[in-house]
Amino acid sequence: MDLEKKPVNTVFSPASGKYVHQKDLRDSAFSSGGLGAGFGVVPEKGIIYAPVNGTVSMVFPTGHAIGFTAENGLEVLVHIGIDTVSLEGKGVTVLKKPGDTVKAHEEVLHFDMETLRDAGLDSTVITIFTNGDQHQIQLLPCSQVTEYTEIAAASVQKDECAARKDTLKYEYGAMCLEILEAIGGRQNIKNVFHCVTRLRIVPVNRALVDIDKLNGVKGLLKVIESSGQLQCVVGTTVAEVYGDFLEISGFKAGGEAAPETSDSPSTEKKPNLITQGLNTLASCVTPGLYAIVAGGMIKGIISLITAVGFVSSGSDIITVLNAVGDAPFYFMPFIIGYAAAKRFKVKEIFGIMIAGILMYSTFLSPAEGVTGYSFGLFSIPAYNYKGSIFPVILSVWIFSMFFHFIDKRMPKNLRIVFSGSLSFLIAAPLFLGFAAPLGNWIAVVMTGTFKWLFTNAGPFAGALFCGIVPLTIIFGIKGWSAVELQNLATLGYDFMLPNFFYSNLAVSGAVLARALRMKPGEQKSAAVSTGLVCILGITEPALYGIALPEKKPLYAAMAGGAVAGALAMIYPAVS
Repeated sequence: MDLEKKPVNTVFSPASGKYVHQKDLRDSAFSSGGLGAGFGVVPEKGIIYAPVNGTVSMVFPTGHAIGFTAENGLEVLVHIGIDTVSLEGKGVTVLKKPGDTVKAHEEVLHFDMETLRDAGLDSTVITIFTNGDQHQIQLLPCSQVTEYTEIAAASVQKDECAARKDTLKYEYGAMCLEILEAIGGRQNIKNVFHCVTRLRIVPVNRALVDIDKLNGVKGLLKVIESSGQLQCVVGTTVAEVYGDFLEISGFKAGGEAAPETSDSPSTEKKPNLITQGLNTLASCVTPGLYAIVAGGMIKGIISLITAVGFVSSGSDIITVLNAVGDAPFYFMPFIIGYAAAKRFKVKEIFGIMIAGILMYSTFLSPAEGVTGYSFGLFSIPAYNYKGSIFPVILSVWIFSMFFHFIDKRMPKNLRIVFSGSLSFLIAAPLFLGFAAPLGNWIAVVMTGTFKWLFTNAGPFAGALFCGIVPLTIIFGIKGWSAVELQNLATLGYDFMLPNFFYSNLAVSGAVLARALRMKPGEQKSAAVSTGLVCILGITEPALYGIALPEKKPLYAAMAGGAVAGALAMIYPAVS
């Protein structure tokens, strides 16, 4: 579905002035998107230019609106001002008539801005794509525009039946197509990624999203709006759904539409720093969970077979299995570095290289007595970053800022040679000397805080954490995995992961108890199946399908989790 593979019309601004996002237009008929996608321009002068190569399709008798049909069939309506039909053509001079051929940038209409001001009318020139549903439209970020500014690229959309036929070769094709239609099409995707259970879509224009239609997509457990994201709760098949969605939408993995300039209106309220931090942690840690879970399971198997005496703990078999199970934890910086590079939009290989720098033997195993290395005016400490998370995230972030600055200013034919090397020359001493040690300090303080809390106020800490776990899942709050993994790397054990298990059992118990009181005609089978799956750590189906809609199972799950968390911390103290 790439635009380059289809006949494309470039749409230019019909006026010179300040760009206005559709949702900020002062006429709800246009801002709602009901008439089609579009934009506005606060004009600097009273001249309307042809926005496309094509023909004039219509001119309103009062001259306040003029329509165009582009060469590929795209219909573009240009409306001068708001409520200007009341002027009955006063101050308007139309230079073209229906059927006339026009070239982009050609003057087609003049209007007197003074007349609009005297009448107290809004002069914003509004452009709407009236048959945009038949085209694939990519709106471009703009701020100050002229008649030569490219506003959008529009290509003919594939026939809907053909598109639906194409989806048959994908396991989740029908679901993905419905999601794509509900969010306003490919052109309305700014970014898309996924976590363990959710397909997360960041729309360009929230006003173009049909949230009721999205909630009705078969296969979605729930749709949550948070921090500018549409979080589509899919379940454990989310990776497969994500893959099909990328194929059907044509959106590239890890890709993102060009960001808006600072002067352009924002489509969503920017998330606060805490939310941004949690989202960053989640996106950096979640991709590695598959390897981490696999390693953890292998470590569990090792403990089991050695405990029952099936294999000696000193045998070569255990030595080999330990290498397999320990690998994702030992080389955690490489996993995190790869994911962090995707998050901060640099080549993934750079993230791996940064992890390699932190894990290099010079710093990992320095010579006896060496605690650091002098580098000009500051010293680089020789820390062991094995199993760390925060040092590599901060290091990749520091590198990304220098890389983006240098790469944008480097000639294209020199980027592959100089952009990366210059960025590392500048960034590496900084993240080795400051960012990575800071990340190490954050990890120590954070794990120390949790250790103190669970040691000195164990019952309270256990009850609070276990009690709120269902809410953190419902609202999509992420980042706990980073805390758990850092505890394991720093302390060698973790207080938090067991609490998730207690909470899962509480959700399972609450939903299964509700199933006992359900009649056969109700969601009894769904409650039983989702309640049992909770034991395996998959609570979203039970929470969204049963607990949240019926409320009482949710309250019971939170109360049960709090009691379990408190008792779990009391028991060691009295045993």
